[in-house]
Amino acid sequence: MKSFINKKYLLCPLSLALAVCASSAGAQTLTSNSTGTNNGYYYSFWKDSGSASMTLGAGGRYTSSWNTSTNNWVGGKGWNPGSSSRVVNYSGNFGVSNSQNSYLAFYGWTRSPLVEYYVIESYGSYNPANCSGGTDLGSFTSDGATYNVRRCQRVNQPSIDGNQTFYQYFSVRNPKKGFGNISGTITFANHVNFWASKGLNLGSHNYQVMATEGYQSTGSSDITLGTGGSSGGGSSSSTPSTGGSKTIVVRARGTTGQEQIRLKVNNTVVQTWTLSTSMNNYTATTSLSGGSLVEYFNDSGSRDVQVDYISVNGSVRQSEAQSYNTGVYQNGACGGGNGMSEWLHCNGAIGYGNL
Repeated sequence: MKSFINKKYLLCPLSLALAVCASSAGAQTLTSNSTGTNNGYYYSFWKDSGSASMTLGAGGRYTSSWNTSTNNWVGGKGWNPGSSSRVVNYSGNFGVSNSQNSYLAFYGWTRSPLVEYYVIESYGSYNPANCSGGTDLGSFTSDGATYNVRRCQRVNQPSIDGNQTFYQYFSVRNPKKGFGNISGTITFANHVNFWASKGLNLGSHNYQVMATEGYQSTGSSDITLGTGGSSGGGSSSSTPSTGGSKTIVVRARGTTGQEQIRLKVNNTVVQTWTLSTSMNNYTATTSLSGGSLVEYFNDSGSRDVQVDYISVNGSVRQSEAQSYNTGVYQNGACGGGNGMSEWLHCNGAIGYGNL
């Protein structure tokens, strides 16, 4: 495996000259290049130097850590062969920052044509789609965000089939997911369909993994991979029921630990919470139907609220797919922009539509 990051490439593909680790039902720490299966998932781990390591946990979970002694490393869990219709759910912690050169991406290869593809969910100091000489191919909306698409070419460079000339396809999430506690959904068919509409076709799938990568940086990750199955495209979440009791989860955090939010349905307060500074799930149950919103109501000083998503009976509604946001500070005013933000900087609310 190699990757375009910080205007440099990995030196060799993961699939070349790798030692294969035996499958294991328990935790397994990798410190040398390897591929294999673990707890029902395919995994890959590659580094060119240094102390990077990856530990394989239960199910789709893996953890990793690295520092600047490692020039470049990449690894993750996923599937082999991959699928164009995969719906991927992921959660955990992406322990980097804007100053560190790293990213979290759904990553894979196809043959005939030979293609290396990335769905970039978050990145640090370098946007991997800024490849030199690439072609921008527009953007599309999927899973509550806009993805910017770019095609790049590598000439006589390492691949899963040795040194070859091939294209890279990038979909880069805007806004990126950020750092710390992180979660999301990737409806891969939406990316495949948009790429195809621009003449970017995939071939026969090789592997695909939810990968963490670091380049001349320091960081960690703790990612658990799941799948919602297959989809022909469109939203990865079904429409929640509008009748009977509903369990609603609000995933949110504050910046000071003093912020308070309340969940309202049909203009009725269902529950109120005081947030911690870590991203947590806050759960309420209601039989109400109608418009739903999360309201921040005690703004003061340096207080701010980030709402990742709400889920209704397990169906996730990302904050970027909101109906409105009256509490984000944009264009010099509270609620003064186009919304589409996870953040509430002022007293206001994010609307999520009808239950």
